[in-house]
Amino acid sequence: MKGRIYYFTGTGNSMRAARVIAQQLKDTEIISMRVNPEEVPATDCDVIGFIFPVYHWSMPAPAAAFVEKLSVNPNAYIFAVAMPSFICGMACEKLAGILAARGITLDYGNKVFNVANYAIVYPPFPSAKLMVPQAERKLRKIAEDIARRKKRDYPRASAFIRRKRERIMAPYLELLKYADNPFTISADCISCGLCSRVCPCGNIILENGKPAFQHHCTNCMACVVSCPKRAIGYNIKEGDRKLMDASNSKASLVRFMGLPEKRKLYRNPYISVNDLAKDRELWQKEAKQET
Repeated sequence: MKGRIYYFTGTGNSMRAARVIAQQLKDTEIISMRVNPEEVPATDCDVIGFIFPVYHWSMPAPAAAFVEKLSVNPNAYIFAVAMPSFICGMACEKLAGILAARGITLDYGNKVFNVANYAIVYPPFPSAKLMVPQAERKLRKIAEDIARRKKRDYPRASAFIRRKRERIMAPYLELLKYADNPFTISADCISCGLCSRVCPCGNIILENGKPAFQHHCTNCMACVVSCPKRAIGYNIKEGDRKLMDASNSKASLVRFMGLPEKRKLYRNPYISVNDLAKDRELWQKEAKQET
């Protein structure tokens, strides 16, 4: 039996979930959705998993684009785990729809709540001391379900979310076009390039040794939480005027966007910055090195 888990992560929650589940399944490779899907097909896999956070009450756009281009064994046992902060919304439904369009069934779906980490708006909450142990327990249970090939219908959006998502989230989706404009780089930057290496969207390149944002940001906060010098800030007042013009009265959250120097940041405690910087890893090889 061969298994493969694809994950999309910003601050490590989905990578941690992939590791926990892969360890239970054995003979299972975990692969970041940062790589080219055409290079990592799952046509020869018996078990295939997708793990991802929830952005704007749905599956992250880069993760959805990855799955759309991925070759999958239609006869495999396929599972999904969404990693929302509070609202799972239509995340699993989005994935199920992508698969169904190709005649593939999602056999198992579940969700695991995590620390909310939108650092440019608020400090992380609820407390990691509370949420991380709860998530670990839930992941172990999910791993056991998947190991037994349990069938489980995936989480679906409530009637309220279905009615309100487009109206509430549309302004913020529009803001994503300009979301990285207000990022600032202080003189503390040491040109280490970690921000570029951890970005799951390939949105950061180095120009003259300094980060330059390429305007396809998902606001995952990977760069912010990984910077060893906290040299990445966020200041709308110094950002592009387009962000303010696009926000108008429909995106009231913009009023709160910023990154105070002393704001607490969150990264999954089981995941290091070096882990986030890897495009792809084989769990079995790492497990052997640790034993």
